[in-house]
Amino acid sequence: MSNNGLFDSIKDRMEKARALAITLGDIIGKVSRNMSNKVQENEYIVNIIVDPLTYYKYNFLGKVGIFLGVIDIKTLYFVLLRVIGYERSDVSSYLFDNSTISTIEDEENPGTLINNVIIKCEMLTKVDILSSSDISPGDIIIEPQSPVIIPRSEIIERALGINSGALKIGFLDLDEASVKVSLSLDELNYHTLILGTTGAGKTSFIKDLLTALYKINEEGSKVFVVDTTGDYYHMFLPPEITNKQVKVGIQKFEDLYGKVNGIDMDIIYPITHKWAKKYLKNNYEIENIVKQYYELYVNPLIQYLNKKGINTYTSISNNEITISNDFWTSKIHVNPFYFKFKSVKRILYRLNPYFSEQASHFLKIILSQKEFSSSYNLNDFIDRLDDNVFEKMKLHRSTRENIIRGLYLLRETDMFDLKIRQKSINELLESNSRITVFDIYNSELDDFTQKIFIYYILDKIFNIREKQLRSGIVKGRYIIILDEAHRFFPSTQGSEEDTYYVRRVAGKISMMMRLGRRRKIGFIFSTHNPADLSDIIVQLSNTKIIFRIRPEISENFGLTKMEAKTLSWENNGVAFIISPWLREGRIKVKVPVPPPVGHYDLSKT
Repeated sequence: MSNNGLFDSIKDRMEKARALAITLGDIIGKVSRNMSNKVQENEYIVNIIVDPLTYYKYNFLGKVGIFLGVIDIKTLYFVLLRVIGYERSDVSSYLFDNSTISTIEDEENPGTLINNVIIKCEMLTKVDILSSSDISPGDIIIEPQSPVIIPRSEIIERALGINSGALKIGFLDLDEASVKVSLSLDELNYHTLILGTTGAGKTSFIKDLLTALYKINEEGSKVFVVDTTGDYYHMFLPPEITNKQVKVGIQKFEDLYGKVNGIDMDIIYPITHKWAKKYLKNNYEIENIVKQYYELYVNPLIQYLNKKGINTYTSISNNEITISNDFWTSKIHVNPFYFKFKSVKRILYRLNPYFSEQASHFLKIILSQKEFSSSYNLNDFIDRLDDNVFEKMKLHRSTRENIIRGLYLLRETDMFDLKIRQKSINELLESNSRITVFDIYNSELDDFTQKIFIYYILDKIFNIREKQLRSGIVKGRYIIILDEAHRFFPSTQGSEEDTYYVRRVAGKISMMMRLGRRRKIGFIFSTHNPADLSDIIVQLSNTKIIFRIRPEISENFGLTKMEAKTLSWENNGVAFIISPWLREGRIKVKVPVPPPVGHYDLSKT
């Protein structure tokens, strides 16, 4: 090819590059003619020149971390760029050397700011827009004068590969575009850990996830929420639409999924003898229990909404509470729960995770003996255990004491053998409800009883899923959400019984997380301090979502010092997602806060 031919070919490519750039975004500048672009080991740098008029037009120019794009003149590839730095000087700096400029005092001169800005970028990925949608690393040298653009949202999504999943979780943390970020539903099978200080947006984000999964409505999928904080049992109520901040959060969520007009869900409510005696007044009918639940825990929130001008209609029938107004209709089914000794007798030896291994083993043997087959409640069983039973088995004193102490602890839960009619736990867990909330916040259970209940529920969920797997009818996925996870899966050990508990629970959660992947059981854990959480959970959670938190914690999870420091100052709802499914390994996102469902802070009223 002659020089003239090469000239014409380059000219043609320049015109095509500009035409392509116009279709993909707004042109803001060109790759520098005078500064070298570099492609070498560990360095993929592009220098861009932007004129002052354009620089002042866009407020986000001047920020590090924003995304730009370039159409390479030679290949006509689109290359996604991330800004890593700027060079900006006053015109007067070209007239004087650095040693004298700082001593000159003169009046302000706007004219000396009218000069070009140099933007330094790193190349991320490249896409052959014209012939292929394949994404590959940005590893080519970019031609000088190649047009630079502010890429449209869909181009950034395509180049980063961040919006191909059904579970849309928010937007990239950008000022200039609404770039959606999504997860594959299958990614939930590999577990998620959410970190953040109080008020940073963890609970709002979990409610976003719950609502999103509800809207997606994957066949056979269910979400189980352990509510220890009182943030989830009322999410079936309408959002506080009179609040400007709530309106913003609702709009952001609607941009991802459309309108939310209500949430139907089941509530499993553990009941103790003490609660029943205090509130039921010897009336153990299910509708009376539901009415008491409504008056104690739901009606105060209804009254709060009424004061805010959000009037609702409520009805109660059997175990169903229905809430409706002109923009919201939802209902919950309230299901009381307690332990029936006859139902849990065969698993009593593993119901209490504080049993030692030996105690658990020998208790199982005792329970299988014919002389205890007629025990009809826990008290009766404990009364029948005497020294003769233990002597016959030649049990060590410490094992004997552990068995007795463990049984007394179970009795102290006050949750055995009430006079209330209830559905079986399997029937409750296998219902058609898309969301099931275990309300242990309102149930007045002590810390030990909560642990017993959760340990039992996790065991049941896994067994149900295992049965489905063996019969070949696994549909959808089971998602288990545990806020304040460090309370139930701690990293520390104290007394000998605490050692038994930590070891037993660590083994249980490890087994469920490892085997749950094949059974499509995914955990979502949330905590404000991962140091208090079992290492197993941190290790087996593929995806980490980090909201505002102490910088040293963020750094431990792979953020740079600058990223960690910046994150510690961020607003609510801003987080880093760290996951192997991401091409870069991590991205910074904004999630909708507050969520588009019931979410109230009554402490501010």
